[in-house]
Amino acid sequence: MFELSQLSGNELVALASIISVAISQNLNATETNALGNFFEAVGTNLTIIAESK
Repeated sequence: MFELSQLSGNELVALASIISVAISQNLNATETNALGNFFEAVGTNLTIIAESK
């Protein structure tokens, strides 16, 4: 099974960039901004959850 923890920092940055470009292809600026804010909120919540474990 594929695990993100097996990727280097550079590979994670590249993967995030590829995914971001692919997702945003058919979105306007407002939709892209809203989705970016949503993913930022998800990331923040995951960080909080990880810190409490």
